[in-house]
Amino acid sequence: MKFTIEYPVHSDLDGGAWIKPANVARFAQTLETAGLHGLGFTDHPAPSRKWLEGGGHESFDPYAALCFCAAATAKLRLMTHLAVVPYRNPLLQARSMMTLDVLSGGRATFVLGVGYLRSEFAALGVDFEERNALFDEAVEVIKGVWREETFAYQGRHFTAPGQCMAPTVVQRPHPPLWLGGNSRLTMERLAKWGQGWSVLFGAAQVAQTSRTPPITNEAELAVALRGLEARLAAHGRSLSDIDIDVASEASNLSNDLSDQARVDRLAALKAIGVTWAGVRVPAASFEAACEAVLRFGETVVAKVG
Repeated sequence: MKFTIEYPVHSDLDGGAWIKPANVARFAQTLETAGLHGLGFTDHPAPSRKWLEGGGHESFDPYAALCFCAAATAKLRLMTHLAVVPYRNPLLQARSMMTLDVLSGGRATFVLGVGYLRSEFAALGVDFEERNALFDEAVEVIKGVWREETFAYQGRHFTAPGQCMAPTVVQRPHPPLWLGGNSRLTMERLAKWGQGWSVLFGAAQVAQTSRTPPITNEAELAVALRGLEARLAAHGRSLSDIDIDVASEASNLSNDLSDQARVDRLAALKAIGVTWAGVRVPAASFEAACEAVLRFGETVVAKVG
């Protein structure tokens, strides 16, 4: 099992420590020292004030932030967690993704999603009702322009009369493309081409807000994995072909679980097919978060990883 953390971007906690450049680099380096495997940044380019004040969160541009962290690290996977594909022209997005893959030396993993915030779609001038069609065409364009020296495409939303991507991605045929969310369409995409599933796991209310079916416990996750296994088999694939990423209470460092309880619960997730665990850190103190990550590395990652 591998471990990843979504970077907690906060401008108002601990005197702004989380957004100081030296601390961003230091946190990424701390993950490497602790034996963790990935660092993620989420994607909200135009959130509404209402969403932020109602439980939303701050964010950097994920591609810029990940390139910054790539320069400060040597082994860490640099992950969008997740990138909202319909927000951007796919050729521009393919360029940002390629840049990260090249400048990280092939350490990029892209978790992709269709998005759920109507207000953000409106602010960016993107049709919310077309988000699934935009997503599917964009993935075709991104893969195609990475694959072909001269890429031509005529779709419903995008046209490429003969574009090229030079340089192109380091990882061939392309960097790992994961999918986030629990919807039926996500499961279909996973079965056809996805290389990883970032499960939205936990409270049903969170899933409702994100417009995706809930998976609230390990038993429901096991059922979902059996369903995914059947879908994969229909395409000549198996669960061994994809990574499964789950953020559960077992790796939430803000709770009071014992080290052994974390090890046991993570081992149970590993047994049903989970390959990555999302770690959450207490964000009130930057120093305390770094200490918690180092301790987690010693007491849990070393035993479960």
